[in-house]
Amino acid sequence: MVYFKGGMRGSQMSVKDRLLEATASLMRCHGVAGTSLSDILSTSGVARRSIYLNFPDGKSELVTEATRASGAIITQTIEGILDSPDPISAFSDMWVEVLTSTEFDAGCPVVAAALGRADAPSAADLAGDIFDQWHELVRDRMVDDGIDTDTAKSLAITIVSAIEGAVIASQAQHSTRPLTEVAIRLRELVALHLSAVPALD
Repeated sequence: MVYFKGGMRGSQMSVKDRLLEATASLMRCHGVAGTSLSDILSTSGVARRSIYLNFPDGKSELVTEATRASGAIITQTIEGILDSPDPISAFSDMWVEVLTSTEFDAGCPVVAAALGRADAPSAADLAGDIFDQWHELVRDRMVDDGIDTDTAKSLAITIVSAIEGAVIASQAQHSTRPLTEVAIRLRELVALHLSAVPALD
């Protein structure tokens, strides 16, 4: 999954974007606590002074803005997924591809931010807001399919939480089975609710 500027690398990216991409990439693999400024500098290839020129509050601000940027790109990806005939499978397949292409090292940067409150509380708060955005997107798709709003909201929270939790389990077990099994059960759950939707005349 590409996080910044359509996949530009090196000199094609601004210093700020290089710092954000490095931070997001490190968060995905090592969490917030395991992401140090020295690692960010090494990965981004920029000078130390560039951090404070672009992010005066240092690591906490970097983590927050990396969460915002990567969250926005994942949100855009989810918007596209929700247009597919089988969005649950597409959502699961997206994470299967991410995990297998990184040998299960890289997970969701928004989850990393949510778990990193001790180091970056503003990023953790932002992660909560991003999850709310994802819930709303999935809820709207469920409503479009004819499910009532309250049920759709509950289903949306269940779907996002189950998939994101399965990403963590898949990383821990070095196996995509948690994702594939969760996707199967989520499709069954949604199908039950869709079967109760009155047919259009």
